[in-house]
Amino acid sequence: MMSFFPRSFCAPATTDVSFTPLFRLLEDYDNYSREVQNADAGRQRRPRQARSGLATFTPKFDVGETENTYELHGEFPGLQRENVNIEFTEPQTIVIRGRVERTYSEPNNSNTNAGTTTEPAEAGRRNSHQATVEDDPEDEHTPASTPATTPKPGAAKPAAPGQSQDVTKAPTQQEPKYWLWERSVGEFSRTFSFPTPVDHDNVTANLNNGILTVTVPKAKKLTARRIAIN
Repeated sequence: MMSFFPRSFCAPATTDVSFTPLFRLLEDYDNYSREVQNADAGRQRRPRQARSGLATFTPKFDVGETENTYELHGEFPGLQRENVNIEFTEPQTIVIRGRVERTYSEPNNSNTNAGTTTEPAEAGRRNSHQATVEDDPEDEHTPASTPATTPKPGAAKPAAPGQSQDVTKAPTQQEPKYWLWERSVGEFSRTFSFPTPVDHDNVTANLNNGILTVTVPKAKKLTARRIAIN
């Protein structure tokens, strides 16, 4: 059993071996790991208002080839058609760039808003009706054709019995507190180079259900053509 190990491994060390370089290497690696983790955590915790500029991310693509075309399938949740640009920078190089701006919709409060909007309108109709009735409270036998007297400026109109003078304020919506920011939001750019010439004029792109599909036809191979001499 002892023959499988070198003599220095089993024998007691005659000199002190310094592990300082190893410890320093481990410490540097630990510091680097902590910095990366803190940076990722900071990006996840920062609120929406703190994003003064758009971040960048790398979208994922599936690239396939058929007999006559190249197909690119990119994953872009929340991407709008007007926010993506596809162009050829070189004869066989295509660039797909754009940005994803994610908006966070509030809970559906259509019923609450409708109720809040309707109540002041109804109160306004009641107030206008009551103001017309109370224009001349002393003369109850005035014909309907008699014009109502104009109230004096600054005179406060008495409130009807049971009518509350408190103005109901619409409840303010408190924004949720987000603990993680894991969705890809910001600017992106991907470049793809094709091994063979492609047909620029017949390239098609389609965005459906968050999947961007770009179909690039291959250029037709030039066949030898014999020219007759007249």
